[in-house]
Amino acid sequence: MLDYSKLKGGALEPWPPMGDLPFIKVLEGNPTHSGRFDLGGFETRQMVGEWECTPGRFEYTYPGDEICTLLEGRIRVTEKDGTVHEYKAGDTFFTVKNETVTWEVLEKIRKIFFIHNIDNEKLAA
Repeated sequence: MLDYSKLKGGALEPWPPMGDLPFIKVLEGNPTHSGRFDLGGFETRQMVGEWECTPGRFEYTYPGDEICTLLEGRIRVTEKDGTVHEYKAGDTFFTVKNETVTWEVLEKIRKIFFIHNIDNEKLAA
C-alpha cells in the first residue's frame, strides 16, 4: 500500500524539460517540473507518484486518464471550450486521455497522481 500521508513531501527528481515532451507545449514563462514515480514510469500503463511544477503556462495533452490531488499551490486550467477551473491545495480533479487543456500555474504546485494509459503495453511493476 502507498500511504501518501507518509510519502508526500519526499524527494523529487528533475524531469525532462517540458519543451522536450511531445504532450506539452510551453506558452508562457519557463515552468520546470520534477517528480517521483512510486509505481510505474513513463513507459508503463499505470503511473503513480508525486509531481511539482513552477509557475508558467502550458498546453497539456493528457497521455492517459488521470486523477490527481493538489498538495500545495494554485492553478488555473482552461478547457478547449473556454471553461475555466481554479484549483488549490486539497482539490482533486480527473481528466481523460487525449484531452487538451491549458495549465496556468499561479503558485508552485505539488500533486499526487494516478495515470492509466491503456495504450501502453507494459504493466507497472
